Amino acid sequence: MLSFRLRLLPLIFGISFCSILIDCSSTQSKEDGPKNNSEQSSAGTSTETTSSRSADLDLSAQTIEDGKCEQGDCENGSGTYVYSNGDKYIGTFRNSLRDGHGKFAYKNGDHYEGEFAEDKKDGFGTYVFANGTVLEGNFSGGALKGKSKLTFSDGSVLDVDFTDDNNSGPGKFTRSDGTESEECSIQSKTLFCPKE
Repeated sequence: MLSFRLRLLPLIFGISFCSILIDCSSTQSKEDGPKNNSEQSSAGTSTETTSSRSADLDLSAQTIEDGKCEQGDCENGSGTYVYSNGDKYIGTFRNSLRDGHGKFAYKNGDHYEGEFAEDKKDGFGTYVFANGTVLEGNFSGGALKGKSKLTFSDGSVLDVDFTDDNNSGPGKFTRSDGTESEECSIQSKTLFCPKE
């Protein structure tokens, strides 16, 4: 009987390792575009010390640069470029880089429309996450910077100044029920509202 249990040990270890490997490999990398976070729920109740809502603002994603120009001039003009991972860009190009106004559709359902400079988001843009959250703001060198408005899928709105893609200063948060908080911010991609 002991011999039978010892034979099962490598099998159990192998199954556990495979499950961990599969779980780790299923997370999206930056090449896959911003992560879709369907766990965004309404802000916490008044009995909590903080309210948190994951904003998952990974906007620094760069796509894999292999693909093909499907239409137009993808070197110096307007065109449609489809990346090998399924992402698609429709807009203007300069020196084979995204430059000027364009629309970028990510394979995970997210999409961005706005300005690009030297292949990076730069200037005003609107980023719509697959879960319905909408981010309107300014980008600089591919990173979210400055005044931005984040509208969550439940109708709640956060108006803040972003310091980078992950963090903002304090700003006004209007919940879907109309109640407001003045000191809410994004901290490590999560909405944080101190208890009032």
